[in-house]
Amino acid sequence: MNSKIEVLAASILAISLALGLGTVSYGLFSETPTPTKLVTVLDVFTQKGGLGIINVSGGNFEPFDNVSIYAYLTQGGIKLVNQTVAFIITAPDNTQMVKEASTNDLGIAETDLSLLPSEGHIVGTWNVLASATVDNEAVNNTLDFQCESQSAQIDLFSERNGVPSISFLPNETVLLEAQLWYRNASIAGTPVTFDVQTPNNTEFFYQPQTVTTNNDGAANVTFQIPWPSEVQFTSLGTWQISAASEVYGQALNATANFECSLLLPQIDVFTQKGGVGPNMPGGNFVLNETVILYAEVRDELNNTVPNQGVAFEISVMNETAPNGTTIFAILTNTTNSSGVASVIIRVPPDPAYIGTFEVFVSTSYQGTVLLDTLTFTATQD
Repeated sequence: MNSKIEVLAASILAISLALGLGTVSYGLFSETPTPTKLVTVLDVFTQKGGLGIINVSGGNFEPFDNVSIYAYLTQGGIKLVNQTVAFIITAPDNTQMVKEASTNDLGIAETDLSLLPSEGHIVGTWNVLASATVDNEAVNNTLDFQCESQSAQIDLFSERNGVPSISFLPNETVLLEAQLWYRNASIAGTPVTFDVQTPNNTEFFYQPQTVTTNNDGAANVTFQIPWPSEVQFTSLGTWQISAASEVYGQALNATANFECSLLLPQIDVFTQKGGVGPNMPGGNFVLNETVILYAEVRDELNNTVPNQGVAFEISVMNETAPNGTTIFAILTNTTNSSGVASVIIRVPPDPAYIGTFEVFVSTSYQGTVLLDTLTFTATQD
């Protein structure tokens, strides 16, 4: 720090001499030299700017920054030591504080200012007036610097059943969450305003919803997506969401979107050993083992469908058959209250059935045929 101050002091001395503020000796041949009044100069500046007696900006700072305020005092270009300098610091709301410091061996007095939001209104223009008295003559200099937030951040996302998601179904509940940050620290107790627009660009809320962030810096609102109208499908499509807030005078905005759509009805066949998902393998069995085949039917809202007739066709892939497969069984059943139909078969104990079994399931749902398939293997015990 001392080397930095020394460089600043040398720079100020050079400026002062260039402006003619130092002592200049002339008239060497004069019989009675005219005494020259020594000019006293005070220059106030910060670690970010303001060097020079002309009032230039002291730089830009952010909340929680520490501002080092210096005052360089000279007379006739010579630094003055152990001189008291008073600093009158005026905040953006016109409140004032006074600090004093003495010049050191470099002629520089220093004081510090912490821009803590808890101590009042800090965002805006600050003014520093430095003054000193040398040989009964008052000298002063003034400086302005800015405090404004540039590091605040807002994040916005949507959740479905506690998990971030951008895909929803009608009638599902959407949770919108906004997270406020400042320099990677969460910001609590700050209002956040949420706005939601439906796919046809109409406001979903009667008025924007304002929620205050909790101790983790999060604010959230929830709402349920309505069922699509028979006339206007306002629920289906892209929803636009936004969140707005202000942190230490910095305006924050975030936008995002999510989709609301119906699913394709589907049927899924599986065994007690696996096969959940479209066309997935159903596991390994041995001769004479029981195989339970399940078929689950779901609608466009991913709800299971009860009382739905399901057909099961089981074939054995056999190289000796004319077409390479032999129909093993064709069975039917109806889905229960959980939307699942099941049938039971047994792998024959005959070694001729060692190999791969293929299962096809089908059902007709609202005029559409739904299909799925799986395979399972039979091996020698």
